[in-house]
Amino acid sequence: MALGVTPVFQGQNLCIADCVFANDADTTGNVPHGLGLVPLHVVITPTNMIAATVPMAATTIDATNVALTKVGVGAGSAAASPVRVMISRPHSIIR
Repeated sequence: MALGVTPVFQGQNLCIADCVFANDADTTGNVPHGLGLVPLHVVITPTNMIAATVPMAATTIDATNVALTKVGVGAGSAAASPVRVMISRPHSIIR
């Protein structure tokens, strides 16, 4: 389960990270968000055309991590998939 996570921005209500699976056999990995509670909004955006052909989903969201999973592919059947993940919680005013 080798998911490379490169932080782009870490704030109190928002975490942005660039993520890429290290090899084709990897299908699931965790993105630590550091928000301190379960976020309500996760956006996964492909960063190139290869990623667009291998969709990802946030399968488990908890108070420390968001689990990313390649959708509809088995281990060893899809190229590494770079994506940008934005994880946010509501601002304290609307929480």
